[in-house]
Parts: sequence; structure tokens; C-alpha cells
Amino acid sequence: MVKNILKLLLSIVVYTIVFLLANALLPFSPEFRNSGASEAGDPMSLLFMLFNSAWICFTIYFIIKNTEVNGKKLFIRLLFIMFFVQSFMTQIETLFFTHAFPVLTRMDIVFIMIAGLFPLLATIPLLMKFFQNKGDALVCSKFSIKRTMLKLGIIGIVYLFVYMIFGYFVAWQFEALRIFYSGSAEKLSFFGQLLNNFNTNPVIYPFQILRGILFGVFILPLVSMIRKSKLIFTASVCLVYLCTGIMLIIPNVLFPDIVRIGHLIEMTSSMLVFGIITGIILWENNHMK
Repeated sequence: MVKNILKLLLSIVVYTIVFLLANALLPFSPEFRNSGASEAGDPMSLLFMLFNSAWICFTIYFIIKNTEVNGKKLFIRLLFIMFFVQSFMTQIETLFFTHAFPVLTRMDIVFIMIAGLFPLLATIPLLMKFFQNKGDALVCSKFSIKRTMLKLGIIGIVYLFVYMIFGYFVAWQFEALRIFYSGSAEKLSFFGQLLNNFNTNPVIYPFQILRGILFGVFILPLVSMIRKSKLIFTASVCLVYLCTGIMLIIPNVLFPDIVRIGHLIEMTSSMLVFGIITGIILWENNHMK
């Protein structure tokens, strides 16, 4: 038990160091790099960063311990899941709302995305070496493309509803957040805000449905990896999805603290609910008897 904790702690330290190095070495724009200079040596930022690293490493550990997939297949699937959910999905939304972040160039957003890849490349093999199971992979029944596409469509619609409900009833209740995005402290009713979105930025609706579908696509490898328990499968989905919210615990130059905290509460609560629903929709016990 103690050895396992030490191994997990080592993985957390490695993840954090590689993450810091990646952010230090990638060619961000001078404006973006200079805007973050004051936070570089903040001890609290480092503490929050370690917490974020711990969540990510525990998520990877949890999946490894609950799957019989191993070797290269396990590495590729874990990298695919963690990178695309944690880095790609968060930054395509940053691109969508790029007007709210004048300090960022489009290449800065791409580099933020890439910065999330390097610690995963370093840490996943380490966690696999420490914790992967040695048994044979489970044999599953044939993959139904038609059925899966239907489920992904449902997940896309579910995500739109979750996004709008939590976006309004959690995040939009913060006056600072309304000012940050709209320039006004005015708070419309829920349906009034939906109508305002449609009038001012209607593409947000198909965009968020697409994001929901992609969230489903990028979690699909878990369907064939974790087959023993619906609870464990759903917990794995939630752990992965929550990575997108937990990262907001780290102070950053993009959001004022109150805006960041509003998004932290919104994202962790909404992605937990979305993870539970997605886990239920995608779960299939397809073991060959």
C-alpha cells in the first residue's frame, strides 16, 4: 500500500515537472508569456497545479487498475482519451470564445493544447509500469456502428442541455462572469438568455452539440476497456470528464479569479452530471460467454 502511494506520488511529481517544462519551452507569444510572469513563482499556484496533476494521475491509475487491456493498446487508448478530452476539448472552446481573450493568439491556444500532451507522454508509461494488470484482454462482441452513432447523437443533445442549464444557473449567476463575456452585468431570464444567444451567436447551439458528440467519441475506448462493472465504467467516465473542470483550480492569466471560480463550480458540477449520463448511455456488457 505504501509503495503504491509512493509510486503515485512520483507520477504526480513527474507530471507536474514535465507540464512546467513544456509551458516554459513552447514558443508562446511575448504578450501571453509576459502576462503570466507574475504568477510563475506563486506557491499557491504550484499547490493547485499539484492537485490538478494528482487528479489526472489518479484518473489514469483508476483506469489502468480496472482494465485488462495492457501494453501498446493500453498506452494508445489512454493517451487518446486523456489528451482529446482534457486538452483538445477545452481549447476548441477557447478558440470559439477567442474574442474574450485578447492576450491570446490562435497559436497560443494551439500551444496550450500541445502543452497538455507532453506530461501525458511521460506519465502514462510510468503509471503503466507501476500498475498495469498482466492478464489477457477481455474479448468483446462486435462493435455496432449504427447503434453507437445513435448513442453519440443522444449524448450531443444531452450535452447541449447540460451546458446551457449549468452555464446559466451556475456560471451566469456570477456578475463578474457576465461582464467578462458580454460587457454587461444584466441578467436575463433563462429563456431570455437562450433567445439572446440565438440572436447574437446562433452557431453556439450546433457547436455545443458537436462538442457533446466529440466528448462521446473521445471516451469510446473506455467501452471496450472497462467491462466488469457499470459503476466502475461510469466512475471512469466521470473522472476523465472532470479533468476539464479541475484544471480551473489553477490560477491563470486568462480569467480573473472570480470568473475562474465561477467556471470551476460550473464545470465540475456539469461534467459530473454529464459523465454519469454518458456512462449510462454508453455502458454495454458485451462479454463473450
